[in-house]
Amino acid sequence: MSRHLAYRRLFEATHELRVGANMPRQTPDTPCCACCARPWDEVEAPFQAVEYRYGKSGEPEWVCMTCYTPRLPSERMLGLERYNTSGNTSTPIYGKLGMLVGSGGIITPRNELYLTLPPKLYAKYQSGEWGQQGQLSTDRPLVRLLDLLAEGVLSPVSQGFVYVENWGRKADVLMRRFLATTSLQEVWCNSEQGVTALDLLAMLATADVLREQGLASQAERTAFWKPVTDAALGKRDAVAFEKWLDKVPDPRALLSVLPLDPFDRLRLPVVLRDIMPRLDALHAVLSDGVSMSDPQPMTAPQQGSLF
Repeated sequence: MSRHLAYRRLFEATHELRVGANMPRQTPDTPCCACCARPWDEVEAPFQAVEYRYGKSGEPEWVCMTCYTPRLPSERMLGLERYNTSGNTSTPIYGKLGMLVGSGGIITPRNELYLTLPPKLYAKYQSGEWGQQGQLSTDRPLVRLLDLLAEGVLSPVSQGFVYVENWGRKADVLMRRFLATTSLQEVWCNSEQGVTALDLLAMLATADVLREQGLASQAERTAFWKPVTDAALGKRDAVAFEKWLDKVPDPRALLSVLPLDPFDRLRLPVVLRDIMPRLDALHAVLSDGVSMSDPQPMTAPQQGSLF
């Protein structure tokens, strides 16, 4: 996978943000973008940079146009965030991708951007062009991702889509390592905290086995998964684990499909909560020769694993 794919997707999906934007472009005198560290001849707009300062007293830095894009206000695409009032003067402040706290986004292989916003932000921005085009929703980011997968909007996955778990306020952290997903076994979750991977394929296989064993109602219950999540944290309780095994009709089948990464196991109840209602729809779209129920080959247990 090219390290540039996610940046290219964002650049193309946000073209309209830059149309008419107050973004003086200059020729940089540094070897690479100060944010993503890509050489100037490899960024989406080669040898074009925007000067950026962190705070009023910060040193100026040159960033590429793609990394600067989340900092751009847009009256047309998003809309009015608020008025900044000083004395008798009110200045309109328009929405920015890099200020959407608690919001997520998905960029499709066709470079279409879908945003997920908390209700208050949705109310502010629904009149903007993205809102009018049906690209905004109040869904949780993962819910929107799963729905787009089920609708076939992200197919073929191998061409790469971008999943933003939280735009947040730290655009420099978000853009420093911005990754596209080309396999459901490694869904890259980009956020203002950095980027992490989620084995969605293993989560789907786990959902399948739970339903086959009549345990679908337990999928989102934190108490059901406690022996597994405790083990992922390094807290092994053999007695609790034995009791858990007694609750599972075929524990070997379930254990064989659980995600290997301890951090994924900690997310089992939260992720499965959103997968279970969409499992049939996901099956219909993702039945492209890769069975979601086939267990992945088990490797050596990772740190915090009980199995």
